[in-house]
Amino acid sequence: MILVFGAINQDEVARVRRHPSPGETVVTDSIDFFQGGKGANQAYAAAVAGKGKITVEMVGAVGDDAAGMAAVESLHTAGVDTTLVKQVVGRPTGRAYIAVSDDGQNSIVVGLGANAFVSPSNLVLAQRPDVAIAQTELGAAATEALCAFAASVGARLIINDGPVVALSEDSLSHADPLIVNQHEALDLLGRGDWAEGPVTLAEELRRRCNARSVIITLGGQGSAVADDQGGRLHAAVVAPRVVDTTGAGDTYVGALAAALVLGEDLDSAIAHASAAAAAAVAWQGARAPLKAMANGTPARRTEPSVH
Repeated sequence: MILVFGAINQDEVARVRRHPSPGETVVTDSIDFFQGGKGANQAYAAAVAGKGKITVEMVGAVGDDAAGMAAVESLHTAGVDTTLVKQVVGRPTGRAYIAVSDDGQNSIVVGLGANAFVSPSNLVLAQRPDVAIAQTELGAAATEALCAFAASVGARLIINDGPVVALSEDSLSHADPLIVNQHEALDLLGRGDWAEGPVTLAEELRRRCNARSVIITLGGQGSAVADDQGGRLHAAVVAPRVVDTTGAGDTYVGALAAALVLGEDLDSAIAHASAAAAAAVAWQGARAPLKAMANGTPARRTEPSVH
C-alpha cells in the first residue's frame, strides 16, 4: 500500500514560443486546463503503475468548486482511494499557472488555495502504508509530519524535495530514496554547478543528507543514484516524442513507488520509473491519459553504469 500526502491542483497551461525574461511579456493564444498538484500527480502515477495490484491512498484537500470535484473524480477513476481528500468550504481548489515553451520545458507558479488547509492530523486515519511519499509543495511542516508518520509505522519513505525546503536531519536520514532534479540538488548543496558529474553529485548529496539513498533525475540524460552499493548512472528511456515535461518528475516518483511495493529493487524500480516518465512527456499536461500510462512507452535503455 502507498500513502501520498500532498497538493491537489488544477493546472492552467499556456503554450508560449519561449519563456519570458524578467520584466518581459509574451503572448499566447492557447490556455488549457488539466489536473495537477505534485501529490495528486504522484498518486495517479502510482495507481496506474500498480495496475490494480496495490492500494494507493491520497491525503489532501480541494475546494468546494467544480475544479475540486473534477480533481477527486480524476483520482478515483485512476484507482486512487480519495476517502481522506477533504473538501474545504469557501476556498478554491489549488491552482498551478504553467507556461510551456515550444521545446516542452515549463515554468510554474502555484497558488495553494485549499491545500493550505491540509491537516497532518488526518494521517492517523490513513491505512498503514508500505511506502509513504512526501513532496514539499505543502511546505516543511506538512512534509515533516508525513516523515514522522512513516517512521512511526515502519513505512519506507520517499521524499521528493521539490520545491526545495529545509527538512530536519532526522527526516532526511529516513529517505529511501530522496529524489530531486539537478537544480534542486545544487540548491540543497549550495552550489552553482556540478562540474564533477551527476553521480558524484548524488554521492555528495547522500553524504550531506545522510539519506539511505538518493536519486537525481536528469531529464533526457537519465538518473543518477547513490546508495550503500555506491553511485551509478541510469540512462534515460527514449521518449517517443516530447510535448510537455510538466509532471514528468511526479510520474517518475509515483511509478518508482509502485515498483518498490511490487518487490522490485531500486535499480529495477528506476527503470520502470524512467519508462513511465518517458510516456508522460508525450502528452500535454501533468498526466498522460490512463490508457497511455497503462501501456507505457517503448523502452530503450541500457543497464546502469557504475561510477
